[in-house]
Amino acid sequence: MNEKTIWDFLLKETNNERGTAAIMGNLMAESSLNPRCVTGIKDPEYICKADNEEIDFAHDGHAFGLVQWCYHTRKAGLQKYAKNTGRSVGHLQMQLEYLVKEMSESYKSVWKAVTEATDIRTASDIVMLKYEKPAGTGEAAKAKRGAYAQKFYAEFANGSTSQNADTQVVPVVKRVEATENVRIRAGDSKSYGQVGSLKKGQSMEWVATSNGFHGVRMKDRVGWVSADFSKVVG
Repeated sequence: MNEKTIWDFLLKETNNERGTAAIMGNLMAESSLNPRCVTGIKDPEYICKADNEEIDFAHDGHAFGLVQWCYHTRKAGLQKYAKNTGRSVGHLQMQLEYLVKEMSESYKSVWKAVTEATDIRTASDIVMLKYEKPAGTGEAAKAKRGAYAQKFYAEFANGSTSQNADTQVVPVVKRVEATENVRIRAGDSKSYGQVGSLKKGQSMEWVATSNGFHGVRMKDRVGWVSADFSKVVG
């Protein structure tokens, strides 16, 4: 799966599990970790046309790839790197290499944050605000990316980086337990729609807490339950 491939590559480059998780949480929010993700167009030949320079890939305004590169100079850089390395613009490994190159050379403060990260949420916010720069940068957007990052950390982190080289760290898995029957919402406020529910006494894996809501790990997303009707245990 792309998740493990991306984790292993970024961990090797950053040598920091928390920073790797922070990047991945942002990529998940941007593209669901799909290097062929294109926003604003439904053209099955889009990538082929870009590779063959049949379209103005850099200036067409469509967000593309893991990062959802959109600004023309960044897309031009991605296309040039793909061409110079003999690979498609939609190639996963190529995009990961370019991400590291771009971040370490052009976004040095972000690279420093992810390679020296001690707190996942802080690093995630920096990646979001200074590298991804999405349209929405409020607390809900930050919490969503931070929750994704926590999920990846809980799944893949094992203390194998040099900062933890002498020990094997097994992340503590906390759970959110419903103290009353409670709705699971799509975001961290009552304005978000319901995506599930928990009965009193049931629990799910905790991934984050934001705005009076606890994030829980669902099969294909992070859901949110009110802290008024649930508690974190473990």
